[in-house]
Amino acid sequence: MDEREDGSVDAVFRYDGTTCTNMGRPLTFEYNVKLGPREEGYPIREQHCAPAVGDTGHTHMCQYIADPEGMMGAIDREKPLGGERLNAVLSWRREANGAGCFCEAASRNHKWGLVLETIHYALAQRELAQETES
Repeated sequence: MDEREDGSVDAVFRYDGTTCTNMGRPLTFEYNVKLGPREEGYPIREQHCAPAVGDTGHTHMCQYIADPEGMMGAIDREKPLGGERLNAVLSWRREANGAGCFCEAASRNHKWGLVLETIHYALAQRELAQETES
């Protein structure tokens, strides 16, 4: 995570998983999230998810094989909680789906939840450390 001069935060999250079929091929996706400043409640301003540079595992997912453009377009368009304050992730009810792949929307939402919860936790821990130092 990088804090900008204006108080906004850029966060990068790397997901390493495997396809659910095709012998569990490894895949890596990168999540980029831009948040507004703390004073505004860390609003989620930008979200992007895509295969990491050099990843080929995503090409072995069932839905990618069936419709590469459709699947990658869905991943690119999905911005759950976009515009909301980061705290919204704590009350976001989504279907539990531990699938390693990105074929279904529920699986993608599950991963976005993990990403946003991890960022929330990291920011809360940073703020706690700053308060302790004061």
